[in-house]
Amino acid sequence: MFGKGLPFEDDLGLLIMRTASMIRRRAESNIYMSRVRMITGANGWILRYLEEKDGQDVYQKDIEEKFGVTRSAVSKALKGMEAKGLLRRESVFSDARLKRLVLTEDGRQISRHAAEEKQELENRIKAGLTEDEIDTLQRLLMKIADNMK
Repeated sequence: MFGKGLPFEDDLGLLIMRTASMIRRRAESNIYMSRVRMITGANGWILRYLEEKDGQDVYQKDIEEKFGVTRSAVSKALKGMEAKGLLRRESVFSDARLKRLVLTEDGRQISRHAAEEKQELENRIKAGLTEDEIDTLQRLLMKIADNMK
């Protein structure tokens, strides 16, 4: 299916994992984000999500669902981002157990930089693909994601 001599043969799962690892490494290779600001590419994506949802209530559970990651992983990421002053958790009047996630001004600045990095990454991922191929790839990846639930 993938051609002779490739290390994947017919192992689609390995190809997807390898590709995801390459994308993750690329996302985390930005010097400003990783070394100067000491945040990961995933943190940048969370900041972008919070900025895109500006004015709406966003909670930890929303992050878990959006990114398909565990509660403990999100909790750890948010705790680190809060310690760096990128976001804060605010109590909700109607339910003290809920904590609304709010970007700080520093978080907004980094989010803007993350937006540029995200666009460069998206451009690199889509390079050489037609719109039809991108649509097909998105549909197929969504089907695979549904299979994994």
